[in-house]
Amino acid sequence: MKRPADPLAGRGAAVSDRPGRQELWRSLVAHLRHELHTSLTAIVGYGDHLLECLPLDAPTSTFDALNGLRGIGAFVLTQVDERISEEALGSRDSQALLCSLRELNAATEPHTSKIEPLCAELLSRFEREERFALIPILCRIQAAGVMLRNLIAGYSQSGLPKAPWLGLPLGQDEPPPPALLPQTRAGGIGGRLLIVDDNSMNRDMLTSCLERRGYEVDQAPGGRTALQLIRENDYDLILLDLVMPDLNGLEVLEKLRGEGRLGFAPVVLLSASDKLGDVARGIECGAEDYVTKPFNMVLLQARIRACLELKRLRQCEEAYVTLLREHRARADEAQRAARGAANEQGGG
Repeated sequence: MKRPADPLAGRGAAVSDRPGRQELWRSLVAHLRHELHTSLTAIVGYGDHLLECLPLDAPTSTFDALNGLRGIGAFVLTQVDERISEEALGSRDSQALLCSLRELNAATEPHTSKIEPLCAELLSRFEREERFALIPILCRIQAAGVMLRNLIAGYSQSGLPKAPWLGLPLGQDEPPPPALLPQTRAGGIGGRLLIVDDNSMNRDMLTSCLERRGYEVDQAPGGRTALQLIRENDYDLILLDLVMPDLNGLEVLEKLRGEGRLGFAPVVLLSASDKLGDVARGIECGAEDYVTKPFNMVLLQARIRACLELKRLRQCEEAYVTLLREHRARADEAQRAARGAANEQGGG
């Protein structure tokens, strides 16, 4: 069986053979660069900030480690600018883009993999030297490093945004939803999400990442606030931390079940534990899925999409069941009317 031809696989494929194609290509490349630049800006910018905050009598090794972090960010930034640009991708076809992304991953992975160990080393130094005010900044660099590495790895594995006109692997046109299927909210491409986590850095990191992907995001610092927001708002999906000081994730699920609200929005548990017992209890309590910390953003995004798609399919099924019941009720009414008319004619 022949594989379908890539609409842009031919050499020298013209960009102007379909209206808007060049603009779409530019938008896709700009999107990829924006995603990567966001993490790189955090690594380089916060690295510079830490270097400025350090006193001159700080150990040379601390300066070396910070310069190493900044150097990694600068190196990866150069690689991104050289490989992911309209000039570098002159052929404008999907295979050229994927090839460049795989080359980018191979060139940068040995460097990006050093960000977390360097941050862990610096964290220990800052604690020993009692530079506690600098630790939150360092944590932001570490989070940006994890996000950067996962983005590059995910894109290199064909985890690209959908672009049907460009013939990308994930670019198949989705069939239009049935008329009864609730449409996506205007406030966000993917729907409205609630992040429940007592760690503000986790909330901010997830919010930033998900908003860039088109979601509308609300935050709750604990279980009690989450319950109140869920009562007042209609969410498409809830990301729920398993361990919180006021109400833990399992207690939130139990209260939602008691109020009859469980099942309105799928719940994905966020857990720092990989113990199957904790995960199993969460699923038994009504959670749809789970993701372990530290987050793999590519995996998290995939599970969010899967849960939202499952919710839409369930809504579609419920709508069709309602439609079927109404149709059968009308058919029964028509049959009763027909029998009544026949009886009247027979009696006459």
